[in-house]
Amino acid sequence: MRKIIWMAGLAFVCACTEEPDGKENEEGQDRECNKIELTEVIPSDSYDVTSVKTFSFDDGGITSYVSSQEISGGQMFSHSVTTSVAYSGSTVTMSDDNGNVMTYTLDADGYAGSCIFEEGGGTERRYSFGYFTGNDGGRYLKNVSETIGEEVYSSLELDYSVDGRVGVLQTVDGSSQTYIIEFDGSEAVENRAAMPDLFLSELYPLSLHLAAYYGGIIGDAYEYLCTDMYPEDSPELNEHTSYNYSLDDDGYLSGCKVTTNSGGIDYVRDITVNISLE
Repeated sequence: MRKIIWMAGLAFVCACTEEPDGKENEEGQDRECNKIELTEVIPSDSYDVTSVKTFSFDDGGITSYVSSQEISGGQMFSHSVTTSVAYSGSTVTMSDDNGNVMTYTLDADGYAGSCIFEEGGGTERRYSFGYFTGNDGGRYLKNVSETIGEEVYSSLELDYSVDGRVGVLQTVDGSSQTYIIEFDGSEAVENRAAMPDLFLSELYPLSLHLAAYYGGIIGDAYEYLCTDMYPEDSPELNEHTSYNYSLDDDGYLSGCKVTTNSGGIDYVRDITVNISLE
């Protein structure tokens, strides 16, 4: 069995500045790519929908994020939303075509400590982020809290106390669920492009911060990709999700097959990954 130190994070090359610009974090490796594109065909009873998420980078920092969906090659339906990123001292501002503006305030290490999310419709959401420092010096997301008005609406708490796994407590509108993310050392796949964990990226409220999460603004990426995820307590459905990866000739991720078994039935997602190197 291949032994791995799964929590070794991939950070960005540092530049000595008094105010971090969000593009670079201390002591780490280059992202080694200028684009990450995720493509998935989502089946439906009527028409299949092709979803494409494109994250672009420059000098290690994210510069834009484009999310698009289309039906039948765009002939029946096509829609895309572009998120632009601007850096100014210890502030990173992300704005999209729908009028949403997210303003991240960075801590001394260049990671988001807080965020104000002003929706185009007028709703304001506030977020706080906390981090865990690993033995390797990496800063890994520890908690997220979302406040709407004066009430905490949702939160995530990540537990790193057990080697080879992360416990995730999600609370939304008073209801809580704990998930377990596992990293099987015998099936270790190196995360060379510093991609965030797929499950966490789709889990509310982190799902509202995709550009920042892929951009490394919300903590370092794990050195290896997760292999399994399951709810800690799901006796009725016995739900379990496995992740199987394919790599290109250079060892970069080229695809991910996500298989969720729930109640004895398999639900499969095939995600094509295109990583463009610098």
